[in-house]
Amino acid sequence: MSLPEFDRETGWPGSGQPMANVVQGADAGRRGALVIAVMALSLGGLALASPASAQSAPAVRQVTVHGEGQAAAAPDEATIAGGTQIQSRTAREAMDGNSRAMRQVQEALRGTGIAERDIATSALSLRPVIDYQSAGNRPRVVGYTAGHSLRVRVRDLTKLGDVLDRMVSAGANQIEGLQLTVSDWSQKVDEARTSAVADARRKAEILAQAAGARLGKVLSISEQGGASPPPMMRRMAVPSASSAEPVPVTTGDQTFRMTVTVVWELVD
Repeated sequence: MSLPEFDRETGWPGSGQPMANVVQGADAGRRGALVIAVMALSLGGLALASPASAQSAPAVRQVTVHGEGQAAAAPDEATIAGGTQIQSRTAREAMDGNSRAMRQVQEALRGTGIAERDIATSALSLRPVIDYQSAGNRPRVVGYTAGHSLRVRVRDLTKLGDVLDRMVSAGANQIEGLQLTVSDWSQKVDEARTSAVADARRKAEILAQAAGARLGKVLSISEQGGASPPPMMRRMAVPSASSAEPVPVTTGDQTFRMTVTVVWELVD
C-alpha cells in the first residue's frame, strides 16, 4: 500500500489544502447527497399518490322528468274599462261637457255599492278634430274631443250586468273591455305546482321501475313558464242607454298551468 504524498511546503497530504478543508468538503458532499435522496423519496411518493387521486368518484345515476299540472277556478272579480267621450266646438266646451258626463257615471257607480277605492281614472284626453277635406285641401280644426276613462273593479259578479247598465244609462259611451279574474289566483298557482311535481314523480317512478331501480333523493328541481296570465281586456259593444235589456256576461273558468323539471337520483 502506497503512502499519501505530502506537500513539501505545507506538510499536509494532497494538493496543498489543509486537512480541515478536506474534511469540510467531504461533509458538504454527504449533506448534498442526503438532500438529493430526500427529494427523490418525496417525488416518488407523489408519483405513487398521483394514480389514486386521478381516480374520479363514480357517476351518480339519475333520471330527469318533466311534469305538468293545472288548476281551474271560476272568476270571482271583474274589472271594467270604460268612460265618456264628448265632442264640441271648442276645447273648453268639450272638457266641461265630458266632466259633467263623467260625474254622472261616477254617481251611478256609487249607487251600485262600489267603493271609492274600486273606481279610478285610467286616462284623460283632449285632442282636436281635424277636417282634411276642407276647401283648398288645407286641414283645419273643426272641434275638440275630450275623453275620460275609468277602471272599475267589481268584486261581486252578480252585480256586473247591473253595473254595466247603470254606467251606460248615466252617460258612458265607451266600454273598452272587461277583465275577469280569480282573486285567490296565487293559491291556484300553488295547486298547479303541486300537481306538476306529482306528475313528474309518477313518470319518474315508472321509468325507474322499468330500469330495475328506485328513486332516491331529488337532485334538482326547476320551474318553466308560469301561471296563465289574466285574460286580456276584450272590446265590447256599448248597449243603448234606452235599452232595458240587461247585459249578459258569461264568466266560464280560468285555468292555471305550471311545468316543472325534476332530477332524481336512481338507487338499487
